[in-house]
Amino acid sequence: MMGFDRLKRKWLRFMHEETATVSVEFVMMAPLMAWAFVTTLQFFDAYRAELISTKAAVTIADMYSREDGLINAEYLNGTRDLLKFLTLAEASPDYRVTVFFWRETQKDYRIAWGKNRGSRLNMSNTQLNEKAGRLPKLSDGERAILIETWTDYTPKYGNRVALFLPGTSLEPLEFSTFIVTSPRFAPSLCWNNTPDDPSGLRC
Repeated sequence: MMGFDRLKRKWLRFMHEETATVSVEFVMMAPLMAWAFVTTLQFFDAYRAELISTKAAVTIADMYSREDGLINAEYLNGTRDLLKFLTLAEASPDYRVTVFFWRETQKDYRIAWGKNRGSRLNMSNTQLNEKAGRLPKLSDGERAILIETWTDYTPKYGNRVALFLPGTSLEPLEFSTFIVTSPRFAPSLCWNNTPDDPSGLRC
């Protein structure tokens, strides 16, 4: 019993002890501080990259909405280069433009034309109507432009830091955007890869 009382007194004395060695405290807290610092930087950089990706997609959507000329293959390639520049992507990002309209008689959306750059395929009418909840209400025959982008994000710090600081790793991510806009200066955005051939015109 006396042994327990002695142990209790020592424990209470230790709990009320206010003297310590700074170096010991630093060794104990340094890993936690480093973990918090690196983790904060890692996730901040990921959110920053996502914001840049979204702003780039908004810029491209605004560019298409102001276009009153014809879209062709060269225009699509230039848009992809612009997207790569704005997002600072190491690899070429994917994007897709789809011009669609509303059919009042059938109560559905219909694609006028769609093009892509990258690994994504053109959207089908079925896929478009599956996204009806994300599309605006249009009047009969009214056109709208859908811009979608996909950009890859590779964490800057990678898993090498996680070997020393578990919990700081972040897996590679893919940021996607889905933006619908309306033509501003023309009734519709038109495609024709061969302007000299009117038969290729699609609006």
